[in-house]
Amino acid sequence: MGTPTEPDYGHTLSVNKDDLQYFADKEIGGLLDSLNKNPGYEVMQRYAGILDGTGNSLLVGSKLFLADSIVIDFKELATGLATDLGTLKAQMRQAQIKIQLTLTIMEQAHEDAMTAAEMMEVLTKVSSAAPPKSK
Repeated sequence: MGTPTEPDYGHTLSVNKDDLQYFADKEIGGLLDSLNKNPGYEVMQRYAGILDGTGNSLLVGSKLFLADSIVIDFKELATGLATDLGTLKAQMRQAQIKIQLTLTIMEQAHEDAMTAAEMMEVLTKVSSAAPPKSK
């Protein structure tokens, strides 16, 4: 299967294999990649305790100093936000999997439809054939 091309979003709403493949691979995949590579997201995960490392100092000007109350407040914020973004990531990954499953089902349905079309062709030939001569 080749790399899907960006769909024309200006056309009438339709569902087709290429558009779904593009959405799953490029749109959702790109969102997840961007989030995973975002340095701010990584820092937030460290503050939230999701990743190793700490964030217990505050840079003011060119000096670092401990800022326990600010760090505690920020940790609560970071924890909530990191949790929500983690949930978003999981939901987007699940959507990606479901779209891929839909594509598989569509492909199978296409193959089954072709088989049914072939069967109809055979039945049409049989029904239009001359009846056997009786003796």
